[in-house]
Amino acid sequence: MRCARESMRLYAVTDNAWLGERTLREQVEDCLRGGATFVQLREKGATTDALVRQARELLPLCRQYGVPFVIDDDVEAAIRSGADGVHVGQSDLAAAQARARLGADKLLGVSVQTVEQARQAQAAGADYLGVGTVFPTSTKPDADFVSRATLRAICEAVTIPVVAIGGIGEANLAQLRGTGIDGVAVVSALFAAADIEAAARTLRGLSEAAFGGAAAGGTGEKCGTVRGAIFDMDGTLLDSMGIWETVGEDYLRARGRTPAPGLRETLRPMSLRQAAAYCRRTYGLPESEEEIAAGVNAMVADFYRETAPLKEGVRAALEAMRAAGVRMCVATATDRPLAECALRRCGVWEFFCGLLTCSEVGAGKDTPAIYEAGLQLLGTRKAETLVFEDALHAVQTAKAAGFPVVGVYDAHAAGQQDALRALCDRYLRSFAQWA
Repeated sequence: MRCARESMRLYAVTDNAWLGERTLREQVEDCLRGGATFVQLREKGATTDALVRQARELLPLCRQYGVPFVIDDDVEAAIRSGADGVHVGQSDLAAAQARARLGADKLLGVSVQTVEQARQAQAAGADYLGVGTVFPTSTKPDADFVSRATLRAICEAVTIPVVAIGGIGEANLAQLRGTGIDGVAVVSALFAAADIEAAARTLRGLSEAAFGGAAAGGTGEKCGTVRGAIFDMDGTLLDSMGIWETVGEDYLRARGRTPAPGLRETLRPMSLRQAAAYCRRTYGLPESEEEIAAGVNAMVADFYRETAPLKEGVRAALEAMRAAGVRMCVATATDRPLAECALRRCGVWEFFCGLLTCSEVGAGKDTPAIYEAGLQLLGTRKAETLVFEDALHAVQTAKAAGFPVVGVYDAHAAGQQDALRALCDRYLRSFAQWA
């Protein structure tokens, strides 16, 4: 498993010391909603069994947001829980031994303080490095400090991503600009905050501005050399999200079920098949998943066949990209017959070399599978292939997978716009801004 540099932007390290009346799962979800790009479960003194139990609660959450999840120190817990990997320190299991136990497909992070340690860790199979302590911190009051000069030397000595850790917060994060790091790891700046989601959103924006290579939420320059583009459909190309706001609730009511409060938010990140499975399981529906999906499609079919409009500026932006030689495809959670019908009716089908659906790929946008399939279809490199999305969970997935992402405003996700601006490489209020 290769570690994307973008996943280092805001690396959240857990600590039970600030739980209060909340659960760790609730706190971690707040971090993810605010834009955390990586989660490490660190609970000093916990047994392997306890770590496994905790990891099995947090792992599905990280999967939902498309964020890597590792466990501190305990390789056995990482293996048993199915975590993405482990992070070890200089006094823990040696990096080479950890790699041997994990295998080649899991993530291995290593804490270092010197150039020599950094080189040795990379040679032993580390996927990324954690360097610190860079500022005084209450979590490690006796730790040795790493100077900016050493931090810069470490970044220059290795080719793998580097994240700085130790006492980092809003007030001092910008002081690390220019050292070569890819992001920051934080503990108390997140988990001791009164509003964890807001703290994460602020820190993510600061980190993107300092280490992302492009100003957070910028709408001026295009994102480097662009040879490919993967477009979401609903809420991005089409002004169509309104039809999905209540369709799940309407379907359940038509079958004599009472939807739970907040159902639409629960279903938002799911593909149609995932949503069908969830509703069947949660509400005891007698229909099969396929029958539920077909029923939902029937409810929205007329809208796609007759009404769903393009968003402002879409056609002109597509024409400009085609003229520039950009290869384009669509990646959507809407099933193929409806998606193709709408794109043809709107007169933009000809711009795309293919259409990918979550149902056909077999995964929702909580995993990067559909974007990776789009990359294969286009035949372009990831760094030169933009993903256009309006939904925060999809943007988080694509960014964590290493794609440059363009956020697109949609009125039905207005509450996510600050987070999108902080997270995306470029943000469009309208496609009219593209040209």
